[in-house]
Order: sequence, then C-alpha cells, then structure tokens
Amino acid sequence: MTDKRAKNPPHTAPAFRRLLLSASFCISVGLGFSTTAPVAAEQAEEADFFLGVQTHFAQGWRLEFLDLLPKLGAPSLRDELSWPRVERARGQYDFSHDRARYLGKAIERGIDPLLLFTDTNPRYDDGDTPYTPEAQAGLARYITAVLDAYAPGLRRIEIGNEFNSDDFVSGPFMQDRARYFAEMLQVVHDTVKAEHPETEILCTGTHSIAIGFFRELFEQGALASCDAISLHLYRDQPEGLGPEIDRLRALMEEFGGLLPIYVTEFGQWFDDPEDAPDFMLKTVAQMGEAGIAGAWWYALLDQPWWPNMGLYRADPTAPMPAAASFRLLQDKLLPHGRPRHIGASAADQIYAFGEPARAVIAWGAPAQLTVEGAERFLDARGEPIAPVSELDHAAVVILGDDLRVNVERDHGVVGTRYGYGLAPWSYHVIRPDGRESDLQHIDWEWASFLGDPWLRPLLVSQDWISGARFDTGSYQAVERFTATEAGLHQISARWFLPEDAKSAGAVISILHNGAEILRGTVGSEPFAFGPMTIHLAPGDQLDFAVAPGQGDGDHAVRREITIHAPESD
Repeated sequence: MTDKRAKNPPHTAPAFRRLLLSASFCISVGLGFSTTAPVAAEQAEEADFFLGVQTHFAQGWRLEFLDLLPKLGAPSLRDELSWPRVERARGQYDFSHDRARYLGKAIERGIDPLLLFTDTNPRYDDGDTPYTPEAQAGLARYITAVLDAYAPGLRRIEIGNEFNSDDFVSGPFMQDRARYFAEMLQVVHDTVKAEHPETEILCTGTHSIAIGFFRELFEQGALASCDAISLHLYRDQPEGLGPEIDRLRALMEEFGGLLPIYVTEFGQWFDDPEDAPDFMLKTVAQMGEAGIAGAWWYALLDQPWWPNMGLYRADPTAPMPAAASFRLLQDKLLPHGRPRHIGASAADQIYAFGEPARAVIAWGAPAQLTVEGAERFLDARGEPIAPVSELDHAAVVILGDDLRVNVERDHGVVGTRYGYGLAPWSYHVIRPDGRESDLQHIDWEWASFLGDPWLRPLLVSQDWISGARFDTGSYQAVERFTATEAGLHQISARWFLPEDAKSAGAVISILHNGAEILRGTVGSEPFAFGPMTIHLAPGDQLDFAVAPGQGDGDHAVRREITIHAPESD
C-alpha cells in the first residue's frame, strides 16, 4: 500500500454510461418529477459479489487477530509471504517461520486467502524487482512451492502491487515496466498452470483504474497470462465508478479478452473515522453494480501511518465505526445477492439486494422518498433509525420484503456530484484567442481524466477542475450545461479548496450563451454562485469556466454545481 493522499492524483475517468440498468419511471401529475423503482428486472446472471479484508500477518501482526475475521463475517483475507524468509537459499523453501504460520491457520478456519506476490529476494537480481529470465523463473518456482504447500486451501493469487507507482519496483524493471511485468506474468502463468491449473491468477494490483498503464501491459500480451484483473480504489468519493470500469472492460475487449475484475484494496484515509461507514456502503454498492467480482477493504487493523482506515484498533483491540458497516454488509445485505442500481437517474443512487428486493441502500440528490414493504430503516453502521421520508447525500439502509422505492422532486436535477460525465454536461477548453475544442480522455499511469494532450495540466475530473497557463496565455476548462427544456432553471454552484490543498487558486466565469454574467476568484476563500434563477430555452448553454489564478503551480479546485430544471406542468 502506498501513501493514499500523495499517490492518488485528483483525476478520475468519466465516460457516458447508461446508469439505469433496469427500472420503470413515471411522471406523477401534480407532484413533479417522480421515479418509481421496482426491483423486478431482467439481469444477466452474475456471480455474487463478496467482501474480504486486507491483513498484514506477514509483516508481524499477532495471530490472535485472525479471530477478528469470523467476528466480521469476512470470507477472505488478502496478505502475502516474505520471499526472502521462505527461500533463504535458492530452491530451498521453509514455511515454518512465525510470519508464515497465519496462512495455514486461516485455511484451517475456512478463510479463503488471496496471496499477494510482489516481493523481491536478494538471491535474485541483487534484490531488485525480477527482470532477468533467471530471476523471474525463480519467482515462478517459489510461487509454485507456496501452492504445493497450501493448495487446495490456497486457490487465488495476485501478481504485482501498484507497479504503476514508484514504491514497489526497483532496478532495471523501472525503465520498462510493461515489458518486464508482462514477461514476469507469462513465466509465472506457464509455471503455475503446469502444476496447479486450478489456481486463479490475478494481475496486476494497480493503484487506481490506470487505463494508460493497462494499455501498455495489454500491448505486451499480458492478458493471456491472467485469469482476472485487479486494481486498488482510493477515491475521494464513490460515485462515478461504473464508467471507469466500463472503459477498462472496453480496453480488454480491444485486446481480445474480457476478464473478471477484482478490487484488491479499497478505502480512504479518513480525517474522521465516523466517515468510513457511509463511504464503505456507497463504494460496495457501486462496485457490485459495476460487476466487480470481489473486493478487500484496507485494512483489518488501524495503522498509525494510515489513520482511520481500519476496522479495529489494535491495542487495546476495539472495533472502529467501519467494523459495524462491514458486518452489516455481510449479514444483512450481501447474502441477498449482488447490488444493482434501480434509480431512474444518476441523482437517485438507489441499489437493491435480492429479487424481489430484501434490502436497499439509498442516497442521492435531495428528494421526497417513499418506500413500500419497508420493515426497518438503518444508518450506515446498521443502527436502527426512524423511517426516512427524504433522500439526501447520506446513505440509508432499508430492509423489508419486496421493497419498492419511489423518489419525487418538484424539479428535475442535474449536477456535478452525481451527473459528472453524463448528458446534458459536456466538457471543453477555451483558448486565449477564443477558439474552443472538446476535451478527451487522457490515459496515463494513474486514473484517467478529461483534458487535452497538449494542454496539461488542464483537466476536468469528478473531483477537480483546473485551467492552464502557457506563454500563449490562459486556457479555461469549461463544464457546459445544455438545456433540454424551456423555463426557469435554478442554479447553485460553489468552487473551493480543501484545507490541505496546495493550489494557487482559480478564476471562475459563468457565461450564458457566451455572455459572461458573473466572475469571481477561488483562493483561501471559496467562490459561490446563486442560488440564481435563469430562463433558458432548449439548446441554451451555461458555461462554468475555470482559469488559472495568480501565481505559478497547481490551480486545481473542487466544485459542486447543481441545476434544477423547470417545474413540471
């Protein structure tokens, strides 16, 4: 695991995706916009989603912490072994040392391990990441020896851990990661499958959905050496995951192989541990809907260098807020099957478990909420709450029998929080001479973003937006709303910087059909627009343009834009 704040750039990959997989909706006369979301839906058969947890027994955790997994209902752990400890002399393997004992004990308890292989060994390539055929063959023999010792209880392995970063690779491997990594995967695949064909090989544990890095790997033929693709999700917010996963699947199909996808680490470095439950439920809902095969929360124990990410504190052992949410998912939600989105729009983040629905996770843009068949309402930690009649940004859990969820608004609503990358939004750059062009996906070694290959660091992502300045002048990043109906639209917007952001700020311009109606700056203080009512005709455009502020350096800012459409007749 790397530094989740320092190593997770503020770029996420948008794409246009049909979020409504199966739902019916209606317009309720006299009540405004309404969405009724019955759970009866035609769905392709998919394996159930499962939720495991990351551990670090190989790094010295006490074996007693294994007892926490059954308390959580965790079916799987992800951990590793130390290659140098196991293979102290070439071709001689010893699994009797203390930091290997956990694996056999976990298997004895019925816990399904995912074993990560990302280690180096000073006996090969001078301790650098294996890059020579000899060292890669040594790694493959070592992995086979581990499987000889622990199969069939060990049936799933992962090769590589955030090799798209600088933290887990060394030596010549760093100069051509895709080629060396693809060669390593092929050697491991061919050696392991010859002795243990039943073993599922996950590749490559990238940090974020790194489409550019995956493309380089796939160009080297890596897909043929993998049974599944793995990645790590450390996001500022859960929404918007589906389009990024769709792009990864499209990339796999481009190279002729569509493999399952696992998220082998996910979580967030929370300022407040009380924020973890809501984040966990939302992310699991998003992953399940996106077709992720399984995921592992990071981590079982809280660690001083990654504060507020754990399910338990270690000394003394005590549950953290996320532990209750993890248990809620295992006991009350995931047993009903894979979650699926049943909201009628991106603003309605409503996910059902079961057919008919026995459980629902619901959040979204504020609206009236009515539920048929509800027996209990719970907060994100699984604590009982009073029946909920309003949808808002906090996740609520609803349990019952044949649940039907109805969302009503006086006005339709679109915004950047839930609608990023979806029509009626579009994304552009305005150049110093007034010329305009569309932004495109920029894929690289981290998460993709919208931009122009010649205008970096200009970007638009789900979380950040930034213009750019060059010798030729200032370039504005533009989020454009195009009206689809006539009438009064209410607009509220805010641009701001997090407390720990190191940004020179930005200049914000709001334009109606090209005419500027307001300008402001973002620095130590945010800039707000509205609420303001503007009459728009179909095809009218509202541009929210962001240009660099004064000074050099980063000019990225966060924003929230919400637009309410005219009231229905």
